[in-house]
Amino acid sequence: MQKRSQATHKAEQLFAPPEVEIERRSDGTIRLQSPQPLKPYARCVGEYLVHWAKATPERPFLLERGSDGNWQGVTYGEAVDRVQRIAAWLLGANLSSERPVAILSENSVEHGLLALAAMHVAIPIVPVSPAYALMSQDFGKLKTIFELVHPGLVFVSDAARYAPALAAV
Repeated sequence: MQKRSQATHKAEQLFAPPEVEIERRSDGTIRLQSPQPLKPYARCVGEYLVHWAKATPERPFLLERGSDGNWQGVTYGEAVDRVQRIAAWLLGANLSSERPVAILSENSVEHGLLALAAMHVAIPIVPVSPAYALMSQDFGKLKTIFELVHPGLVFVSDAARYAPALAAV
């Protein structure tokens, strides 16, 4: 019983009470809002990465299974270094909210690092479902997405696999 109460106390410190204010508007809109005031927060997600890279630089951060079945990836210390380098490159490439980063790839360590780097320097990311490029014959959804967002950079995990889709857009 002692363990449960410690876990409950820890959860209470992490999460706000489950309260919500409900406003029903005449147009059918339902607006939900927490009555709890917002507590201080980091400027961006990358600040948490920087914090943990300083506190536990050798601790694994992003991992994936390699072709041999073993885990491979980056530690917090390696990740913050790579994120800062990628972020600097993104800024040098003149990417912005008008020229976001489109990520057309399965989940991977590289995908994660690129997304974190873009968010760290306030460049929007547009994660696009690989199915729109790998299963579609006309690439209609992919074309629509690219017409709407005008990406300044398109990241793909495998250029040969995604070549037909890239040619279409």
